[in-house]
Amino acid sequence: MTLPERVFRAEPGAFRDRFNRAAFQFPHALGNHPLFNLSRLADLSKRLSRTGKATFQTADSKVDQGWHVPGPDRVASAADAISRIRESGSWVLLKSVQDDEDYAALLRQCLRELEDVTGTNLRREITWSDAYIFIASPRALTPYHIDHESNFLLQIHGDKELNVFDQDDRSVLSEEEIERYYIGDLSSARYRPENQPKAKVFRLAAGTGVHQPPRAPHWVRNGEDYSVSLSILFFLRAFDLQARVYQFNHCLRKLRLSPTPPGRSAVRDAVKILPLGNFGYTPRTKSDVIRFGYKKFTAPAVIGRRVVSRLLPKHS
Repeated sequence: MTLPERVFRAEPGAFRDRFNRAAFQFPHALGNHPLFNLSRLADLSKRLSRTGKATFQTADSKVDQGWHVPGPDRVASAADAISRIRESGSWVLLKSVQDDEDYAALLRQCLRELEDVTGTNLRREITWSDAYIFIASPRALTPYHIDHESNFLLQIHGDKELNVFDQDDRSVLSEEEIERYYIGDLSSARYRPENQPKAKVFRLAAGTGVHQPPRAPHWVRNGEDYSVSLSILFFLRAFDLQARVYQFNHCLRKLRLSPTPPGRSAVRDAVKILPLGNFGYTPRTKSDVIRFGYKKFTAPAVIGRRVVSRLLPKHS
């Protein structure tokens, strides 16, 4: 499959000042590219389903419901949902599409280009990279949530409205919500209607994209046609270390303390980061990258609670 000479239509350094600081829109060269036609995506979903990397759910979601979303009625598989995407009422996620070599080549090219346009040595700092494809029915809604990754979302087909909030505005996203996210509550960020005017609303069509910084709350509504989007995403070492501080702060908060957020004190951050390290363990999943150390750190307490609960007398 032939790829464009350049995916990101920007000069070197063009993204430098806003990268991972603020959401912004950009043009790209993948609009309606044949690599993303529905029959090809349906075949890809069959292969990814064998390893649990193709998931689907109803498109009839609410902005404030988090990821507690059921599967759509009368849809047998991700491939079925994609083949009938105009009427299936589905939202399909294909993870790690770089398992297919054509998409792996695209991911490699995008990361090389992003180094140029951001002016940073990304591949030295990246701890996990991935490529996702989202396929959604007309008027589908993706609930409000946050992510750990730096994300470049490229609209391939159809149109959508992407609402992105400032990740540093604590009236929108609290320290406690971030802490809960990093211990595994993926629906920890709470949508508050009174904050909607604070969102940047990006109207995406084929050939446009948006950069979303780590932890920037966002939600999405599709237009009147089905939508296909590509997400080039990656974890960066500096944000992984912040994740450990937030996890340690969660433990302190359970002790009724008021922990200092990351970035306020380098010494305090270093003390919190050290015990939550991976200590030579090679992460096998995205979640492992940011949560393995926390799980290991808290495992003795979890085991202790289980032992105590078994020893205590049962009450009917």
